[in-house]
Amino acid sequence: MGEGILRGILDSAFLGASQITVYDTRRDRKEYIRNNYGVSTAESNLDVVKSSEYILLAIKPQNLNILLDEIKTGFSGKSSVVISIVAGVTTFYIEEKLNKKVSVIRVMPNSPALLKKGMSAVSKGKNVSESDLKFTLDLIGSVGDYVVIDEKYQNIATALSGSGPAYFFLFCKHLIEAGEKEGLSSEIAKRLVVNTMIGAGELMKKPEADIDNLIKMVASPGGTTEKALKEFGEHKLGEIIKSAVNSAVKRACELQNFLNK
Repeated sequence: MGEGILRGILDSAFLGASQITVYDTRRDRKEYIRNNYGVSTAESNLDVVKSSEYILLAIKPQNLNILLDEIKTGFSGKSSVVISIVAGVTTFYIEEKLNKKVSVIRVMPNSPALLKKGMSAVSKGKNVSESDLKFTLDLIGSVGDYVVIDEKYQNIATALSGSGPAYFFLFCKHLIEAGEKEGLSSEIAKRLVVNTMIGAGELMKKPEADIDNLIKMVASPGGTTEKALKEFGEHKLGEIIKSAVNSAVKRACELQNFLNK
């Protein structure tokens, strides 16, 4: 995800390569980023913090504490801003680990950011200025759309938009397999399904769109769509989806609680 955001920043010219410094613990990965994007690379995370005004944390939650311990001295007497895309980690947690006065902004992006079609949820910590929030929103806006929400809703946003692409991929996978079962080639089934999903998404994006009305528009009484929708209802698809999202929310909370131990 960090690479997706980097690519979006550069493609949109929000920042130039000369304004960005990257560090990765894997040397081969660091060399790949430098060679492919033309950005500078540092010798340590602490070096990045010392030389940067805005710091993007793109790391797995399980590795966060090690990173925070490594970079915390870099915030002494310095007004850097931390932008975190670490799932399940609160702004308060990072503030306490680094410096209670540090500005922390929490962002949950998703994988379509790789194509500048991402959807992100943004929440600000207690020390964030309007200018720092604007910078972050402009940065995240370079890879797609965003909403600003109260941080208490971040785990829900993670379960919806953060994990959401995988839900749609899975649904499309089963639709494609259903087409193959009925005799279509894999290539044709995939083309039908993927473009249908993209087109349906464009319809739902319209400001005046009402999803129930869109369903009715397609589902003629006594027709094929109505029959399929009835089958979904009998198998309680809605309850399955709500239960799955709830499980994702619980897991985000578990990750948050794991770090607080």
